[in-house]
Amino acid sequence: MENKKQSIFPVNADSKSAVVIFLIALALIVGLTFSLWGVWLINISALRMCLTLLVTAAFGVIAVFAMKLTGQEKKLLPTKHRLWLQILIGVVFAAVLCLSIGIVPILCGTNIIGSHTEPSAGFLAISAVQDILFIGVCEELVFRGYIQNQFEIWLKKCKWLSPLIAAVLFGLWHIINGSLFQVLLTTLIGCVFGNSKYFIKDCSLLSLIIAHGLYDFSLVLLTCFML
Repeated sequence: MENKKQSIFPVNADSKSAVVIFLIALALIVGLTFSLWGVWLINISALRMCLTLLVTAAFGVIAVFAMKLTGQEKKLLPTKHRLWLQILIGVVFAAVLCLSIGIVPILCGTNIIGSHTEPSAGFLAISAVQDILFIGVCEELVFRGYIQNQFEIWLKKCKWLSPLIAAVLFGLWHIINGSLFQVLLTTLIGCVFGNSKYFIKDCSLLSLIIAHGLYDFSLVLLTCFML
């Protein structure tokens, strides 16, 4: 008889092991987040940017690995059904957020997105890569991908609470920027994203990745050309 090796992974996403994995993943993400304080003190801009991107990428890797360990990796991929609509939803969300949080307040004489930035081709290219390919992807993998999905599994009879929990954690995660207003704003955006994923059939993780990345980059464009 052949001895078949049985892998201990993936574990049941509703087991005690999943709780341990979640706590370890959360601790790693928090630790990496506050390590950015040290990264931001580096005077060499190219090195500072590379390290920031590496830390951001690490967030996504941790989330993917945790989902892999708990057998949730299939939830990472968008369905092929109505893929165009998933993409469209992401673009529309980004446009609505840009309009409501960026353009309209500026036109009304209120600026809540930051100070003016001198535009350059290099700066815009780096910002596009950082916001669309790193921040949008990795933050959504962590909060609407891993954390929200995990709480949906744990809160069987109260799954509707999972978007709120993920949103609150998303908001608190931004406390590193030192602004209570940003914590509240990102919590609100997290609620919109999380509930959209939970209640809207064709709003997938891909939709939110697109929305998040495009929205963040749109704010950069506004600081360059509207302030």
